[in-house]
Amino acid sequence: MATNDYDRVRLGIEAMTAYISGNNLMTKYMMERAESDGNLDQVADGATALCALLLRQMAGMTGKSEQEILQEIARGLNRTEQQEH
Repeated sequence: MATNDYDRVRLGIEAMTAYISGNNLMTKYMMERAESDGNLDQVADGATALCALLLRQMAGMTGKSEQEILQEIARGLNRTEQQEH
């Protein structure tokens, strides 16, 4: 069980590494985590912790607030969604 921020972020990095490595690796990773943990709550928590850390880092690098960055991401997703339909 991830008990501190370091462990949570490390688990998030592990999950995202599997995700960007390809569908087969991600599927295998998720199956293994589900078998070892009984559920995927820890993976979700780790991914959330990683996203929060990256958001704080982006805010520091850009001078924007975390909220502004989230709003920009949401607008970008909305534009992409509209272009696909």
